[in-house]
Amino acid sequence: MIRRTYLGLDIRAEELRTVSLRRKGRGSTLTGGRIISLAEGVVAPSFRELNILNLHAFMDALHEVLGPLAGSEDRIALSLPEPAGKIILTEVETAFKTKEEGLEVLRWQFKSTLPFDPKDARLDYQILEKSDTGRQRLIVALTSEKVLEQYEELITEAGYNPTMVDFHSLNLYNYYQPRLDMGENFVLVGIEGGSLSFQFFQSRILVFHRAREVEATPDKVFREINLTLVGCREKYAGFRRATVFMHNDWEESGSLLEALTSAFEREVVLLNPRLERLTPDSLDLPSWRSPCLAAAIGAAERMM
Repeated sequence: MIRRTYLGLDIRAEELRTVSLRRKGRGSTLTGGRIISLAEGVVAPSFRELNILNLHAFMDALHEVLGPLAGSEDRIALSLPEPAGKIILTEVETAFKTKEEGLEVLRWQFKSTLPFDPKDARLDYQILEKSDTGRQRLIVALTSEKVLEQYEELITEAGYNPTMVDFHSLNLYNYYQPRLDMGENFVLVGIEGGSLSFQFFQSRILVFHRAREVEATPDKVFREINLTLVGCREKYAGFRRATVFMHNDWEESGSLLEALTSAFEREVVLLNPRLERLTPDSLDLPSWRSPCLAAAIGAAERMM
């Protein structure tokens, strides 16, 4: 019996990160992982404008990073950089009758905040919580038609089929959630290069999400975290007791850990994805680089 391969592609401004997985019992085994650097200006993540500026360089990188892992598999779970869209937490008073109705209602709800025609919005949503009165808390992933179409068309032209699309921070959570008991109230901070994501879960439900691009220094990260904490401390009763987890891809993370410990005024748990548990073979990557593959794995596992 031929076992299916599951591919995850995590697109960053500076590189492409790809993994191939196969089922193993109730979990997965990592059969390969690759990272290919991109020259400056090949990909410029943006909510408003086309993201891929050098089409030929991007296509070459796609073939180089995917070819050795894909075999005959063409399905890909795609993880987009946060600046390519928006993640919005919102509430609606009554349940939608159909998925399509929900999409139309949300387009109308966000029309005044979109920098383009609501008809050009591509979005999806997931119900996080329902109340007895019918009120629902939703997470909405939103980008523009032209931005998403460019990614999808180029990946299709390269011979692959993007079957699932989501954002980096959500795929990062998807990697750690089944592998780690984070408790009822927790914060997941992701810092990869100068990309910062901040997710707060209360009673295991995402209630706050923020993503920013910052200068990749501990001081700048500390300042951005402090700005984020102002609203969380006042709005959420469980925030002060929340466990704080940090995922990062810096080669030296000691000073970064100190900065977060100072900002949160409590111990911060430094996450290790422990990819060696997923693969029988060593990856051709320095040990400090292996955390870079976590979101790509989290994306690929969504297809399993």
